[in-house]
Amino acid sequence: MGSEVLATSDEDFSITARPNCSLSLHQRLGVFGAIASFSLCVATGFTLAGAWLVFPFAGLELLALGAAFYIIHCHSDDYERLTIAGDDLAVEKRIYKKISRVVFHRYWARVVLRETPDGDRQLWLRSHGREVEFGRYLNNDARLILAKQLKQRTGAGS
Repeated sequence: MGSEVLATSDEDFSITARPNCSLSLHQRLGVFGAIASFSLCVATGFTLAGAWLVFPFAGLELLALGAAFYIIHCHSDDYERLTIAGDDLAVEKRIYKKISRVVFHRYWARVVLRETPDGDRQLWLRSHGREVEFGRYLNNDARLILAKQLKQRTGAGS
């Protein structure tokens, strides 16, 4: 969970939340290369010892690991951004290559905290029949603090 908060005044507020991507692209490639090298060395040893069936399974393992690293790479630039400027409250999300943007009137927007069956809180913004979730990259405490700030800045609660 990484996030940055920029607040210049009561009328201008912005928060950007991003997933925690602790490894850069080169580091991810290095980790994959190290795991692949070790796995292939072990598989080669077993193949030379006569257990040749280990080699195809090592290949399948590396294929699955490569797919997981690719998915992580595709979502490493995802973010959620909430901006309050003037009378507008805008929520912008990037998931993989798709960017969506929803704009609400600041003073008509409602901040809603919902509790899930597993005890997590979800932060929703709604107005005029539309709603959007914000904070999937934040923890419960951060969502609660953000909800309080937004209720103050929008002048509306749930």
